[in-house]
Formats: sequence, structure tokens, C-alpha cells
Amino acid sequence: MKINLKCGVFVWIIVTLVSCNKSSDPVKGKYQTGVLVANQGKFGSANGDVTYYNPATSLAEQNIYKNVNGSFSGDVLQSVTLDGDAGYLVLNGSNKIEVVNSNTFSLTGTFTDPKLDKPQYLSVINGKAYVSVWGPYDNQYNLVKSYLVVLNTKTLQLVDTITTDLGVGNLLYNGKYLFASNNNFGSSNTLSVIDPSIDKRINQLRLSAGPAGMVLDANSKLWVIATGTYGGNNGALYRVNPSTFAIEQTISLSANPGTSLCASPDKKTLYYSVNSSIYKLSIEATTAPSSPFINASNVVTLYALGVNPTTGDLYVGDALNYASAGMAYVYGADGSKKSSFATGIVPTQFVFK
Repeated sequence: MKINLKCGVFVWIIVTLVSCNKSSDPVKGKYQTGVLVANQGKFGSANGDVTYYNPATSLAEQNIYKNVNGSFSGDVLQSVTLDGDAGYLVLNGSNKIEVVNSNTFSLTGTFTDPKLDKPQYLSVINGKAYVSVWGPYDNQYNLVKSYLVVLNTKTLQLVDTITTDLGVGNLLYNGKYLFASNNNFGSSNTLSVIDPSIDKRINQLRLSAGPAGMVLDANSKLWVIATGTYGGNNGALYRVNPSTFAIEQTISLSANPGTSLCASPDKKTLYYSVNSSIYKLSIEATTAPSSPFINASNVVTLYALGVNPTTGDLYVGDALNYASAGMAYVYGADGSKKSSFATGIVPTQFVFK
């Protein structure tokens, strides 16, 4: 039988191209990889939005939500949570959650409900979104109640509420339990433990004033930073056994740290901030460091701290005057300054993709 050489070569090329396409990851969108910065915006101005930063090019794009959807995301963008191709933008001032495609930032849905009163952070677990809700005030500006609302991520319908202590904020899921820190500007001192399998609070641990950011370390232990009372210089770090809920270590910081707590890529080092300085300590430490790791003297208002889980680079958000565009500074894992870029108004969170 006579073989058509040209035809055979053509078929080989097609098969090779198809095989290559199957083995490579398709480009899902402009924002598939990189760093997202959640910017609260000026309070009451409804101009919260997201900055996109590409570490490979050191280029930043402002207001990517507005660029794609035609308007700002809303008032006080408190946090952004990614779950696969879905992105959840929690708007504290607008009392809503905008759901976007996390790769293109096109809007796919919106959740609003009377119970969504000053929402804070969101965690997705087994098809449900758990949202920390600061809650209502009375006519004397006393916080009345705080709780989590639970949403079905497919229907964006509210399915449950879970009571917490006052001023619930940060959330962390360790694969079994959802931990919720209750800060309330230093007036609360507890950590709520929620079992997502039954959507119930099963425990509440008493720490010290102002529990806030949380991370898991290399030993799967939970660390919580407490900011302390205003001006009290009584912040602290706590190591908690997430299985027994025992408090295994308490480290006094003799300062009022920021609300962010971060871990290095290997989860053996912790980072936190005090004023414009960044401190680091080993998870084996028993006392706070005596001097800062980075003295970011050029930062006016350190408002956000993040660590790239791949490179170990530290990202610092500077809110400046809370009314105009902020700045972000990038430091290497060795503490050296690498780059900087402009952000939106009040950069409050870094999300790494």
C-alpha cells in the first residue's frame, strides 16, 4: 500500500498540537496569576476596588473590578477570598458580597440580606461560604450581636447563622474546624470554634484583648495574634492546639501589634507588625524579638501585611492618609527592599494567586 507522506506528516502535527494543548494549562483570564490587593476605598465614598500586581513585570493595574464591570465594587472592600475560579468580594460598608470570576473579574452574582450587617471575612468549606458579620449597634453605639452567616455558594442563598462573641472578624479553616477571632477593637478576647459539619459553635476559647489574624504553622498548630487594648501595649501571640483547643504557648509582645499575622512558605517563621516595623520569630520561640526584622521607615500608615507563599516575599500596604491612593512595598525574605507600586485607597489585604 502506498502511503501519502504529506498526509502522514499533517496528521502527526495535529496529534502533537492536541497533545501539547492537553498537557498545558489553558489561559483562563488576565488575572489568573499574580497578586491582588483589596483596597477599602475612602469610607462612605463607595470606591473600594482591587489592584492587580504582576511580580514578573513589576506592573500594577488599578480598579480591575471597575475596569471589567463598569463601576466600583462598593463601599469598604474589607476582604477578597478566592475559591477556584470564584472570587468573593466582601463589602463591609455596602453590606453585600460581590461574586466574580477570579481570573477575569467579571461579575457572576451578588448576595445581599438584612442579616449581612457589616460583613468582614469569608471562608468557603464544602460548597458553603461562612461570612463573619460584625452586626448591629444600639442607639448608644454599643455592639449588640455578632455572628456568621452561611451561604450556599451555588444558589447564593442564606442557609444558616451561627452566633459568635462580639466583633467577629478573621476566619481560618484547618480542615476540620473553622476558627473565628473576636476582636471588637480590643473589647472582646475570645476565639470561637465552629464545626462546619453541623454548623454549630462547639467551643469558645478565652485569650486576651483583641484576637485577630491567625495562621497554621509547620506542626499544624494554630497561632493567633491579639492586638490588645487601645494604647495598652499588651498585645500577645498564642499557640493553640486545634484538636484539643489547649493554649500551649503565650508570648507577650509588650506592644499593640497590627491585626495581620503571616507565616513563611515553610510555616516555621511568623511575621507581624508594630507601627511601621515588621517583626519575625520562629515558631519555636518563647519570647518576642527584641528588635524589628524590617524597619519600614518610609511607610506612613502600615495597614496590611502579607507573605507570598511561594517566594517568601513580604508585602506591606501603606494607607497613607486614608483618602488618596496608597502604596505597597515588597521586601525579600532576607529583608531587603525589592520594589514598590501604587495601590487603591486604603490597601487592606494581599491575595496571592
